[in-house]
Amino acid sequence: MHQSHHLSAENGAAHLPARRLWSYALLVFLAALAYRTVFLFEAASKPDFELVYMDMEYNLEWARCMSTGSWPEPYARLQNEPYFRAPLYSMFLAALLKISSGNLWFIRVVQILLGSFSCMLAYLLACRLYGLRTGLITGFLCAGYWVMAYFDTEFLLPVLLVFLALAAFCLLSLAMDRRSLFLACLSGLMFGLFSVTRPNMLAFFPVPVLWIFLAARSWPRRRQACFALILAAGFALPPLAATVRNRVTGGDWVVVASQGGVNFYIGNNPRSNGMQAVVPGTRATWWGGYEDTVATAEAAMGRPLRPSEVSDYWYRRALEYIRSSPGHWLKLTARKCAALIGSVEIPNNEPYEARRGEFISQSAVPLNFGVLLALFVVSFPRLLKGEGGSSESRRSMIALILMFMAVYSATIVAFFVTGRYRVPLVPFVAMGAAAALVQWIDFLRARRWGKALCMAAVAILLFPMLQLDLLHVRRGTMGFVRLTAAQDSLEAGRTDEAIAALEKLREENILAVPEVDVSLARAYLQRGRPEDRAAVLALSQNSLERHPDNAELLWYAAVGHVEGRNWAGAEEMIRRYLAQEPNDVRALHLACLSALQQDRRADAEALYRRAAGLESNHPAVRDMKKMLERAREPSP
Repeated sequence: MHQSHHLSAENGAAHLPARRLWSYALLVFLAALAYRTVFLFEAASKPDFELVYMDMEYNLEWARCMSTGSWPEPYARLQNEPYFRAPLYSMFLAALLKISSGNLWFIRVVQILLGSFSCMLAYLLACRLYGLRTGLITGFLCAGYWVMAYFDTEFLLPVLLVFLALAAFCLLSLAMDRRSLFLACLSGLMFGLFSVTRPNMLAFFPVPVLWIFLAARSWPRRRQACFALILAAGFALPPLAATVRNRVTGGDWVVVASQGGVNFYIGNNPRSNGMQAVVPGTRATWWGGYEDTVATAEAAMGRPLRPSEVSDYWYRRALEYIRSSPGHWLKLTARKCAALIGSVEIPNNEPYEARRGEFISQSAVPLNFGVLLALFVVSFPRLLKGEGGSSESRRSMIALILMFMAVYSATIVAFFVTGRYRVPLVPFVAMGAAAALVQWIDFLRARRWGKALCMAAVAILLFPMLQLDLLHVRRGTMGFVRLTAAQDSLEAGRTDEAIAALEKLREENILAVPEVDVSLARAYLQRGRPEDRAAVLALSQNSLERHPDNAELLWYAAVGHVEGRNWAGAEEMIRRYLAQEPNDVRALHLACLSALQQDRRADAEALYRRAAGLESNHPAVRDMKKMLERAREPSP
């Protein structure tokens, strides 16, 4: 088959000229781009569009450091330590920031172009495996799938992961047809780049290498071995480069990134729900949580630890839980499996499914993961059959894709499940869904009513089962939506609106997390009315009864006591806060003020020296110096 001129259609009965093939590819690309452009401009009209936090903030700030060469705290540690998180996506952002002089709109436009190109790759791959009709439906399903469009505009990993996965399989399919070592190397490189974006891809490494010997049985043995070796070399190169960099720069043998142990414990501990990305007992902020996991491991081991040792510590903790509570762990794993295949989008950085209704473009297309997965399951006979051109090679490629889906899904379940982690599976699930639709249409045309009815019945039975919110995620995220909206209003300066929303949320008590009270205390302080000062203290003290070790609540309680000039109360809150945040210069400033107000000048001097040793140019340190100078002056 001459792939450059013709593409086999269904059943090998016709050939499609290359011009038509690429015309349809362009149509898929433009449809995807149009949908993403509409969503991007609709999202840009929202007041919270420019806000970035948690993982998005980390990705973007790390990229800014790489693009500018300026490494402020706390990101300075990323320069000389082994990677904590896989680096490729932030490197991608850094390159775009460098090209555009820091323009975030440029990044978003590049990402929607890349996402649209991924839809075109999905079309081309499906065409190679099943023919034109399946390819077109696959391309348009991906083009209109709202979750893919959403993540194409966010500073998160899925936009790059989807592209790399599809590019890897497209290149490998071509490499097998042409027996091209160069294309095999490129395909392996795409897999390798995926693994330095999400390291769980490393679990897939042996599969395509061994698969070559089964898929290319008719090749000469030497050609098989050379092809497999080249593919493996391309796959291994990016993670090997990241690992060597970690050793040379960070002085520690860390394979790609050191967050594996922490993530494994997040999804495998007695308090885990398999979905929430927080280590129990740590702060909910990004850097606060990171520092707490390191501090906990070092305290347990009684010495400073290298990043690989911190990861090993958390792996051991998780494995101890699994060994000691196998029944509970099996239930937790079943819960994660249900979360992975269900229609509900598990939130992580933002409850995007619950906010879907705010966007006409997102809610207009009635597609969700459950619809695609129900059709995918129905399509299994056709998936395994594989039509178009050399059916044996196509069946081998389909089998490899199914193995990828199984291994990748298993690695998600082994850690913890969120909606964005399964996005790289969507194009392949869509491919199966498209194959089912094409086969169902063929049955109807052939008047094979029994088979058509059977397929429809299975899909109709599966679909409502996959829509069930068995874990009550959809209901629970509505509270987070309201909290996020109130926090966004606060960031935008609409303080009265934020306070009203937070007070109502607190009154209804549908979200029992300290972030509600923390955000409300911050809002009161930001508004700054006389009655708000007393409200900060009353709120934080009440919330501390339920969350006694929450550092942010301790901070606001300290500030409330200072506002009320209750120095003894302020000192107690500051002491408890500094036990968790010993290097917070602002807290040392409050402690210094409290000590001076109680005429404990020696304590105030010691606090000043401690703060100056941490950050001598901090405004709070300069103010401490002025306060001490005034205290030394004789009374008139």
